[in-house]
Amino acid sequence: MRKVSGLELANIVWWSCSAMKVIDIENWKGKEHYLWFKDYAHPYYGITSKIKLTKFRKYQKENNLPFYISFIYTVVSALNECEEFKLRIEGENVLLFEAIHPAFTVMTDQGLYSNCFVKYEPFDKFLETANLAIEEAKLGIPHGPELQKEVHPLALYFLTSLPWLDFTSVSHPMTADPTDSIPRIAWGKFYEEAKDMVMSLSIQVNHALVDGYPLSLAFLKIQEYLDQPEMILI
Repeated sequence: MRKVSGLELANIVWWSCSAMKVIDIENWKGKEHYLWFKDYAHPYYGITSKIKLTKFRKYQKENNLPFYISFIYTVVSALNECEEFKLRIEGENVLLFEAIHPAFTVMTDQGLYSNCFVKYEPFDKFLETANLAIEEAKLGIPHGPELQKEVHPLALYFLTSLPWLDFTSVSHPMTADPTDSIPRIAWGKFYEEAKDMVMSLSIQVNHALVDGYPLSLAFLKIQEYLDQPEMILI
C-alpha cells in the first residue's frame, strides 16, 4: 500500500483495491450543505420506498441465481453510480471513493446474524466469493479479515434484510459520532401487488453528504437496474 503524508496533500490514495481522493471542500458544490449538517448530533435520515422486482425476479429465477446475492450486487452497482453515495467523512476531510464494497448480514445456523465483507467485482467473481462467504458465515467461520486489510474501512455499504416482514420504516443503531457516513440499506419481504412483485427498501444516509435529491436519484437508479438485470448480472 502506498502511503502519503497528510490526506489534505493527497490527490489519490490507494488502499490496495480502493482508490479515493480528498475533496477540496472550499471549492466543492456541497460545501454549504456539508458545513450546515456535519456538526449535528444526529445528522442521519432515511427514506423507505416500494420497489418493483417483477423483471428482476423473472431473470433471477430463469438463470438460477441466488436472490440475496443478486439483489445486493444490483443495489451496490446502482449506488456506485451515485457520487454522493461514495463520499465519506474522515476527521476534517471528505473523501470520494472510486468504488464502494458491500458488508452484509447473514443468518447463521444458530439463528443469529453474522457479518460478511465481499469485494465489489464483476458479477461472476462476486457471486463465487459471496457464496463462499455466506456458507462460512452460516458455520460461524469469520469471513472478511483479509478483505478488511485491502479495503479502506469507510469504503463500505452496510446492508441487511428482514425477509419475514414487510415494513414501512426502519431505523439503524448508530454511534455517537456524527462523522459516521456509511449508508445503511435494508429491505423486507417481497410480495405480489397488482400483478407486480414489490418490496420495501430503506436507505439511511448522513445528511451532511446526501440530501433528498441524490437519495431520490439513488432509488431511481436501483429501480432502473432492477428493470434490466440482464445488463447487471452478467
